[in-house]
Amino acid sequence: MKDRDSERFIDIDNALKELEHSIAELTDVDTSELREKVQGLREDLYRGISRWEQIEIARSFARPGTQDFIEGIFSDFMEVHGDRAYGEDPAIIGGLAILDNIPVVVIGHKKHSKNKRDYIHHNYGMAMPAGHRKAIRLMKLAEKFAKPVITFVDTPGAYPGPEAESQGQAFSIAQCISSVASIKTPVISCIIGEAGSGGALAIGFGDRIIMLEHAFYSAISPEGYSSIIFEDTSNRKKAADVLKGTGSDLLAAGIVDYLIPEPTGGAHNSPQLVIEATSKVIRYCLKELLSIDTDMLLKKRAEKIESLLPKV
Repeated sequence: MKDRDSERFIDIDNALKELEHSIAELTDVDTSELREKVQGLREDLYRGISRWEQIEIARSFARPGTQDFIEGIFSDFMEVHGDRAYGEDPAIIGGLAILDNIPVVVIGHKKHSKNKRDYIHHNYGMAMPAGHRKAIRLMKLAEKFAKPVITFVDTPGAYPGPEAESQGQAFSIAQCISSVASIKTPVISCIIGEAGSGGALAIGFGDRIIMLEHAFYSAISPEGYSSIIFEDTSNRKKAADVLKGTGSDLLAAGIVDYLIPEPTGGAHNSPQLVIEATSKVIRYCLKELLSIDTDMLLKKRAEKIESLLPKV
């Protein structure tokens, strides 16, 4: 059940969007003052929004997904299917692509097909072991041919069903994390939406971590945290505050390297602008990482991992 405050927040935002569209359709009338007032109201609405409200934005269907970022940043994308062991997992999309004449390997979560609400077909972006093995297969391919890896993270978590557990879900996540940590080529990870639990951790680390402003990255979802600690999901807003997984939280904590600002209302209100901004940061990071020799790259990555571990 949705939180009533969140419902009111979304209803107000939708009403202001409709008002903006209505004003834009007016002809032979100077609407500049009206547009400024509505824009001011929307900016006031989003100023100082809660962490839970940012999660609501991160989960929006209209938000650009991995496929949109691939189409907007890379050229000649050639998708690779299957894990060469069990089968194809539609929750993970990956393949070879070109970025400014540089061949790269791209991997990401896929929650739904473009302009379709076929969440069930893609398991809401929650990968099975076959998806993690597909990601590992692509990382090995990248390492073999010395090509950089770029990942896009947007998932509530790994698929939790019994069939996933019987196929070795935990082990496949561990293998994926190990591959990201040890691969002998640059890795750039982009957190573009909801990034929860082991499913996000599987491909959510890199030599550089980029995060969108209203994305949310945490070891467990607020609902999951609330269910464990409070035995129901009613305290999910409190859980979101405890988890501190927003872009600004993680940038301040030194976990994220670059934060991509989002337009008022979220990335879905100006997806091309956000994709272009992300593209610029990816290009900057890639140029920087390609200038570092492999031994130094691995040394710096190990130091980065060590800095994230809790001090005992």
